[in-house]
Amino acid sequence: ITLKSGQHLDADIVVTATGFHLNVLGDIAFTINGEPLHFHDTVTYRGMMFTSIPNMAWVFGYFRASWTLRADLVGDFVCRLLRQMDAKGARRVEVQLRQEDHNMPLLPWIDEESFNPGYLMRGIHLLPKRGDKREWQHTQDYWAEKDEFPLIDLDGEEFVYG
Repeated sequence: ITLKSGQHLDADIVVTATGFHLNVLGDIAFTINGEPLHFHDTVTYRGMMFTSIPNMAWVFGYFRASWTLRADLVGDFVCRLLRQMDAKGARRVEVQLRQEDHNMPLLPWIDEESFNPGYLMRGIHLLPKRGDKREWQHTQDYWAEKDEFPLIDLDGEEFVYG
């Protein structure tokens, strides 16, 4: 390998890296009633559900803590939500912005000041938006979420059952 400086390095193997390209949910082409779904047009509810998308939650762990810590919290939340749906006789649930949230600023999914690797910055336009209120953010704070998630009011205005 010849470096920009002109120095030559002997190498048995060369691994080139072109950079990781972020995709959302594996580039699966989701549709609702035949219409294409674009996650970048949604707002995330606590980083695990998306506005106007029924019966769907995703697990996106913590960047600076064990991924599975959040997977456990989201799994417990989803089980609670399924029990709530069963109790209501509902076949679907989705989240929507509450009346008080309609004028909140919509921001990139992750705060670029606190976490900004190249792969995320190149793909940030593909991710859902977040709001400036805690309910509409993926906080990256396990210690807060472990106390907050079990207390989420599943009858809150943001949950729509049908």
